[in-house]
Amino acid sequence: MNVSKGRFSWLRRRTIEEDENERERDELAGGAFPEQDPPIRSGRLVTLRRHVPENRAAFQRWYADEEIARLLRHDQRPLNEIQSRGYFGTIILPMSAHGTCYAIHERSTDRLIGSTALTDFVGVLRPSALFRIVIGEKDCWGKGYGTEATRLVVEEAFDRHLCGEVRLEVFRHNQRAIAAYERVGFRRTGSHVEWVGRERFELHVIEMAISPDEYWNAAQQSPIDQTSFDPAE
Repeated sequence: MNVSKGRFSWLRRRTIEEDENERERDELAGGAFPEQDPPIRSGRLVTLRRHVPENRAAFQRWYADEEIARLLRHDQRPLNEIQSRGYFGTIILPMSAHGTCYAIHERSTDRLIGSTALTDFVGVLRPSALFRIVIGEKDCWGKGYGTEATRLVVEEAFDRHLCGEVRLEVFRHNQRAIAAYERVGFRRTGSHVEWVGRERFELHVIEMAISPDEYWNAAQQSPIDQTSFDPAE
């Protein structure tokens, strides 16, 4: 009995400490993100901004969704509250402060609708970066928001970060995302299979990439429009 009480007391202390640490991180992050932080890039449909601590609730809701998990996550499982809270606080906010992770806002309303990022930079001169995106608000699916956000982030990669290539991975069952990436100018570079979870689910992953020349050539041939786009990462 005393051992059990000791364990629960330790858990309660750890939870309190985690909450206090999280409040401190939010306060520090809040100082780094002024309320009227200027947009990073804007298109006709969406605007890229830095993430703020207040975005965490929407982020947690998106990654708790099973459909979004099936389209985005390699383990095919949604995140629980503790996982998504930690992910947002320790990865998303710091990356956004460093200019490699962006909140996607609907331009007409400034509503937060998704998140996107450049990660896994490889090389120093003309580096390669991995592109990730989620359109979390489902009423925004199929309206071209993700396509335009992809274009804006690719431009940010080439213009600001001087990347020589942007890579991505997308699941074979996310056909609408694949088609949208191809319209932006991404080419298929390979594929692989992952065996996921205890069930050993067979997950087919398509690998794609784009260079600056490929992007600008595609942009000239296919101007920004409202093509369909499901969440992809």
